[in-house]
Amino acid sequence: DELLNIEKYSKHIEKIKTALGCTYMAASGLVHEDPDHIFVMMEFLFDIKKVLDQFNRNTMGFEFQMKYGCHIGPVASGVIGQSAPMFDIWGDTVNIASRMMTTGIVGRIQVLKETVEAIESRYAIEKRGKVYVKGKGEIETFFVTNPKLRQL
Repeated sequence: DELLNIEKYSKHIEKIKTALGCTYMAASGLVHEDPDHIFVMMEFLFDIKKVLDQFNRNTMGFEFQMKYGCHIGPVASGVIGQSAPMFDIWGDTVNIASRMMTTGIVGRIQVLKETVEAIESRYAIEKRGKVYVKGKGEIETFFVTNPKLRQL
């Protein structure tokens, strides 16, 4: 959550929820219309990986691991609950991002072709191959491996 205090993230990324020990959900592009929000999300994911690596190096005996899934597209959102209201998002985009995480590989950011097309100008992509995705069948997936070096 500390990363969300950094200005470039606080303006673009909304933490949606966490689930005990297994899921951290965040979304970009919900509040401010910015065509670069997906790039901010990718930077955020790579920074989460760095923070987790640093934590594991500096903490005796811990080896926390994460899988990362991301997808781009429309979502529905709203506040749910009466006694403990909370903001949440729904839709196919959310479901696919969740499936990218659950079918992913530890330490890797898994995405579909739609996300690749949006980010490939700035990020290196590795084809993973077809993966069975619940509710979708066999789908071609990719890993976002690292930011491309920008030409000056």
